[in-house]
Amino acid sequence: MIASVAERRAAGDWRGACAAADVDVCLRTDSFRRDYGAEIADQASRVLCDLAPDLLRWHLPRRGHGSGDLLAGLLVPLAEFTDGSRRLTLAAATPQFALDAGQRIVLVVLGGRDDGATRSVLEAVRLKYPERLSLLRHSMFWSAEGAPGLAGLGDATPAERQICRLQDAGLTAEAWQAAGIELQLPASAAQQRWLAALPIRLSGLADRVRAALPGVDQAVVRSGVGALALSGLNAATAGARVAGDRAALDLPIVPNAVWSRVLDADLLRLGHLGDHELHPLIASALLDGPQPAVPEPDAWLYREVPFIAGPCHNAEGIPALWIHCGTTRHRIAHHRNAWHILDHRAHSGRESLLARLGGPTNPCQQALDYLSSGRHVIDLIESLLHHGRTTDIRDLLRTHAGASTTLSHIDLPAGGTVAAALAALRENTLRHRMILADATRTPDRIDHRRRARKGVPARTHW
Repeated sequence: MIASVAERRAAGDWRGACAAADVDVCLRTDSFRRDYGAEIADQASRVLCDLAPDLLRWHLPRRGHGSGDLLAGLLVPLAEFTDGSRRLTLAAATPQFALDAGQRIVLVVLGGRDDGATRSVLEAVRLKYPERLSLLRHSMFWSAEGAPGLAGLGDATPAERQICRLQDAGLTAEAWQAAGIELQLPASAAQQRWLAALPIRLSGLADRVRAALPGVDQAVVRSGVGALALSGLNAATAGARVAGDRAALDLPIVPNAVWSRVLDADLLRLGHLGDHELHPLIASALLDGPQPAVPEPDAWLYREVPFIAGPCHNAEGIPALWIHCGTTRHRIAHHRNAWHILDHRAHSGRESLLARLGGPTNPCQQALDYLSSGRHVIDLIESLLHHGRTTDIRDLLRTHAGASTTLSHIDLPAGGTVAAALAALRENTLRHRMILADATRTPDRIDHRRRARKGVPARTHW
């Protein structure tokens, strides 16, 4: 997806880039100049040409577990267009009907002409606290031109790195003190755990809040079920305390992008993410030196294989993997429609007997059993189904399951078959397209029906 988006963006085709990233454009830019004037039309054109829809998808909030599904019902303001007398807002939305169609995102314009498709999107999102997710002042999260700004969000100085180390060690009070903010530790153990786990970037926090909310002396950081009230923002030393919902109800909300740590930088620092797994625009901003190589096409396919050390490159072109087996590495290769252990010399009968007696199976055998069961293919198919990648699924099955494989015979771990899941995805995609085309109506939206003649049933168009 990222490669397709980059190719189309390089050709100046922002609509094609959105299509490649599964982002639906619910706005008519051809009528902007007529409806809103040249100034707003030019602003919108510049923003949309700089839009990196794959970078936007990368940064939108997701569920913490499972297949990385986007959170439903979000409305994220991205940019504003104004000519002094009127103001339009470009926003990204994640209505449930779009996510059901393969984790799609919808771009809408707020404050303009009210059409049926935009109303359908707004009816399916939460309009409360949109400023909490606002990216109006943070184009580095969705714009190719603004992406280099991510470099300024990492911990570059020794003082910033020291604060980060204190947070990693769970020394919450010491971290806040090092950042120059007076923290009132809560008495509740549950609130202390919430505060210690809060992914807040303490370095320069008060300055960033003042810049985002000019003239505000008190504000609130909201995350999950908790709220953190900041005070004294215009004083020499700011303060912070965990606050209840009622106490924080009337305080201005600090956008997540102002207070939250950069997830990619943390994952890199903690060793949970490799350089090659970053989005290229993020890698350019966060990494020094040459860019990492593009990962192997099958990197995702074999990522869950037990004890895997990586792909094995051989001159024969036979798929092979390195497996960590004790203190050395052994090869497992796919040849003549089956996986084989090439280097492990242990007797299979002895290994089988040891396993039956409750002993551990050697790593090579565990990897072989996993690969021979086809779980690596099924697990990847299930993830791709969540994200609507039907072409990738068919290519994967054609390559790794054989042309004779019947989709109705492939069972998914969550239940059902691949064929049934693809059929449901097609139905949800059709419904999604009809909604954006304003071709469907729900009963509560219909305010007029054709009056029937006496004795003739009324006809309703759906």
